[in-house]
Amino acid sequence: MRASNNLIIILFATIFALNGLLNPDSAKAEYDYQLYKNYENFGILVFPKDQIFVELEEYIQEIGFNPVESGQAVMRFGPNNENQTYLMPESVQIKHSMNRFIVLQVIAHQNILVGISDPEWGLTLPSAIFRLNGIKQNIPKTLNMFRKHLKKRETKRHELGNPEKVRLLIKNAGTILKSYHIL
Repeated sequence: MRASNNLIIILFATIFALNGLLNPDSAKAEYDYQLYKNYENFGILVFPKDQIFVELEEYIQEIGFNPVESGQAVMRFGPNNENQTYLMPESVQIKHSMNRFIVLQVIAHQNILVGISDPEWGLTLPSAIFRLNGIKQNIPKTLNMFRKHLKKRETKRHELGNPEKVRLLIKNAGTILKSYHIL
């Protein structure tokens, strides 16, 4: 009887330990993040928050990003379950409707590691280390890539098939609606 009680206790302890390891939101970081967002719903996520230096913050706000949220970073995989790094919790990402964002990890002496998260490209984590001047050159390029990609998708999504059919449909829309007693 005593042995079975010990086995049950060990079993529950193992289950709780595994649950804590497998749940990505439970992998709390020792540092906080700062999330910035622009009017296009693009984001810049910077961590650790206490390492953000004045020039970096000024630059981010100068290019149209405003601080929207900060909190404790969590370990997450990219949208295609590739690569892993500390990010904002998924609930924060959903709350701000943010699918595309740049990840900046500030390391010693104002050096910065840069990553990109995009639903189609995944989470890209290059190993190159940049200074602020390199960031100032690359962030606008990345934002333009996001814009071009979205514009290309929107163009494809809104392409009309046969223009003659569309013209006739628009021309006869009133007649069609009247015949179905919608008007």
